[in-house]
Amino acid sequence: MEITMALCLPRDAASVPVTRRVLDRCLETLGVTPDTRDDIALALSEACANVVQHAGPGEEYQVQVSTGNRQCVIEVADAGSPAGTARGGRGTGREQPGGRAGAGDPVPATAEHGRGLTIIGAVADSMQLTGSGRRGTTVHFEKTLQWLPGAAGQHLFNTGSDS
Repeated sequence: MEITMALCLPRDAASVPVTRRVLDRCLETLGVTPDTRDDIALALSEACANVVQHAGPGEEYQVQVSTGNRQCVIEVADAGSPAGTARGGRGTGREQPGGRAGAGDPVPATAEHGRGLTIIGAVADSMQLTGSGRRGTTVHFEKTLQWLPGAAGQHLFNTGSDS
């Protein structure tokens, strides 16, 4: 069994907490542990905030979540900038074309921005950043689901394990 949720959202800061709460309530209903939900919420918030800050004006972005086989897989994607339009960077001096910081680039200790991808990488089991500013960028991350005792999700996914 697999459960999939897709959201198409306006590039607006108000969409970030709404998206986080919608996913958190779904995971809570399935019986995912609070610690696992907190990690997913933090990673999702960082990915969505990055899109809101860097996507071009008036653009929408998509969040796709699927759960199955004890995994939560999340993709946050923007459509990219119109041809010839530059995106604003975070001002760390380490941006790639299109104003994006590299996923593996170190962030100076005094930097006020630029830690989002590092945070996602720290709380998720895996993370990938694909695409470019002109064609869009996708943050893909995965987290193993841990269940509360007697969780509905554990039963529905037939994991056979209470971890």
